[in-house]
Formats: sequence, structure tokens, C-alpha cells
Amino acid sequence: MRRPTPEIERVWTVRDLITWGQEYFESKGVDSPRLTIDLLLCAVLGISRLDLYMQHDRPLTKDELKHLRGFVTRRSQREPLQYILGHADFFGLQFAVTPAVLIPRPETEILVDRCIRWITSRGEVETRGLDIGTGSGCIPVAIAHHCRTSTWMCVDKSHDVLDVAHSNAIRHGVDDRCTMQQMDFLEAIPLGVFDVVTMNPPYIAPEEIDTLDVEVRGHEPRMALTDEHNGETFFIRFAEVAAEILTPDGRAFLEIGFGQAERISTIFTSRGLSCHVIDDLAGIPRVLEVFRGHVTST
Repeated sequence: MRRPTPEIERVWTVRDLITWGQEYFESKGVDSPRLTIDLLLCAVLGISRLDLYMQHDRPLTKDELKHLRGFVTRRSQREPLQYILGHADFFGLQFAVTPAVLIPRPETEILVDRCIRWITSRGEVETRGLDIGTGSGCIPVAIAHHCRTSTWMCVDKSHDVLDVAHSNAIRHGVDDRCTMQQMDFLEAIPLGVFDVVTMNPPYIAPEEIDTLDVEVRGHEPRMALTDEHNGETFFIRFAEVAAEILTPDGRAFLEIGFGQAERISTIFTSRGLSCHVIDDLAGIPRVLEVFRGHVTST
């Protein structure tokens, strides 16, 4: 029989709440119910999971219990755990996230890894990077963290989004190499040329939004998911301006959606650009490496 909802008047220990929370989240169909209640308790108490296990008999105060109940309600309504906690893990780093930005995905780590490899292959040469639609800044910040020779221009049309990205650049000590610029890439382009361009654009067609998980379609920013057209708008735009913003021997690493590889590749090859498809760990085409001319891809 399911345990009753925790009442503030009763004394609840960490052990009580872990047991109750796991059962409650299971009944709500929430993924990873035990991990979820553990992380929410850690956030409320300001401790690590290891400390949580060492303090099973610790009672929560009325204020702590009230705080936890608020978190539990939000998660049971399928608000993403990352928004509740205020952060997400990506490429071995922790990034602040708010409902203004897309939650970083493991799939995007493929793009970051390939970009780091390419920059590293250049040795000690300084690399100027451009990240289009920077969101949380997870792509340029993670790359800058690992590639000390790289500097980044991070563009997004939302001031609120850029505030989040800037906070993450500060958090990881790369704010001196990550410049934020408010700009609608579909209407303008940054000044100068770049050795590398990264982009995880809104590539989902609007008619597919309703097929997404409720946590995504109900909480993450729609403008980061869809271009309200056919998912190709940003790729076409980049193909049109690539010769203006990408150095002759530069690279672009662009995330693509499921089933888009052939169609998006054609957008670039029809404009005289070359591209190489990179699969994710599941063997699904996930990233396009785009370059000018016909050079051997790395």
C-alpha cells in the first residue's frame, strides 16, 4: 500500500523520505525514481549522495520538508529534474540551466568531442570559434575548458539565454575567452571569420513536437526545439553564409536530427561545401562536419 504524502507536522527522516519518494515517483511514472528522490533530498539538505547515505536517520525540519514537497510536486508534474535542481551535467562539467535554455544532451557530447579533437590536431595554433544559438553555452564552454588555445564568440538572440551562458563561462573559468553577443543568426552574422563553427540548431519540424516526451515539449523552450518550418532553416542559413564566416581551412560541427543526414548534407554539397557524417554511440548519424573545398576530413 502506498505511503501517505509527507505531512509537515510529522517527523520524517531521510530514510522515510527515500522510501516514500521512490514509491511515489514510481506511481507517477517518473524515470529513475530512487535517483530522483535522492537528488532532490541532496538539493534540499545541501549535501552529497554519500552524505545522504551516512545520514539516513537525520530528521528534516519543517522548512526542509516544505521545500522538498515543492520539488516533489514539480517533478511529479514532469518538470525536468535539471530545471528543478538548476543544473545539468555535460561533458564532465556541471552547467547552470534555467527554463530559458535547452537542457544539454549526451548526444551533443559527440559534437564537442570531435571539435576538441580537431582543435587539438592544430597544435598550439590559436583557434577562433563561433557557437550559433549558444543556449546554456555548454558547447563553447566545454570546448574552451579543454582547449586553452581557443576563443569563442557565442551568439544567441535571447538576452536571458546569454546571461545563463555567461554564468557558465564564469563558473568554468573561461569567461575571458567566451564573448557573448545578442544576435539573430537568421538576420545577421558576426564580424570576421572563424576557424571553427559549432551549432545545435532547432532542427525538429513543428508537426513532430507533439511526439516528444512531455518533459521536453511541456517545459523546454520551443524556439530551441523547432524552427517552426521544416527543421532545415538554420542549416540553409549557414550554408548561405559559410564562405563569409568560415576560414578556407576551417571546420563546422553541426548537430542534426534523426533521419536528417542525407537531406542536410545535400544542402551543403549543393552549395559547393563538403561534409562528413559522424555517428553517435548508437550508430545514428548525429553530427555533420562541414568544410569548404575538397579536403580530407579528420
